[in-house]
Amino acid sequence: MLRFLYYAVAPAVFPARTMKQLLAEPRPDRAAAVAVGFVGLLYALTSAVMALAGAVPLATALLPIAPENYYFWQTLFILPWTLLAGALTYGVLRLVSGKAKSGPAARRTAAAAGVALATSLFVAWIPAMLAALFLALGMDQQELVEILSEPGGAQVVYLGLYVLAGAAAVVLFVLASRVGKTGKAARGKATLAGVLAAALLAVAFVLCVR
Repeated sequence: MLRFLYYAVAPAVFPARTMKQLLAEPRPDRAAAVAVGFVGLLYALTSAVMALAGAVPLATALLPIAPENYYFWQTLFILPWTLLAGALTYGVLRLVSGKAKSGPAARRTAAAAGVALATSLFVAWIPAMLAALFLALGMDQQELVEILSEPGGAQVVYLGLYVLAGAAAVVLFVLASRVGKTGKAARGKATLAGVLAAALLAVAFVLCVR
């Protein structure tokens, strides 16, 4: 029943093993799609909490939205953004690594790419969730900023989670791109595709998500 939650979280700890379990599912693409949607909804909920708390982004985003309204609009666009990011990263894997366009092989790759996206975004969601929690409990945003700006355990954990999310994206997208690939040349091409997909996700996240 909660397989979608498992596939959103477990790959960050057991990437190769979880990918094998996913691909053994009767409908791996369905499980991955639900995991992606679940993570998108988590971001939407967190954005709504930030909007209600009156929070503003700490860094300028690409989208031309007033800072005081950013989290309100992010509540609305973050789920479509998540689905679009999934489509784009899968497109990179398919184009660069030469994956099949349809059939079981394409669905397996799409499933693995979806889980790679969901898990990477889930790890990156944790700092935002913690910030939203503290704001909801009454902490002033300026106080939170001061805590995170000072060198120490809080800053290490906060920044470390984003580093972990980036590392997870690289590892998981490379694994996704290597599905069904054999031979040194094919695996090397698949590795490049995975790295490019992870880079695309990172850039899109930095430009749009707060």
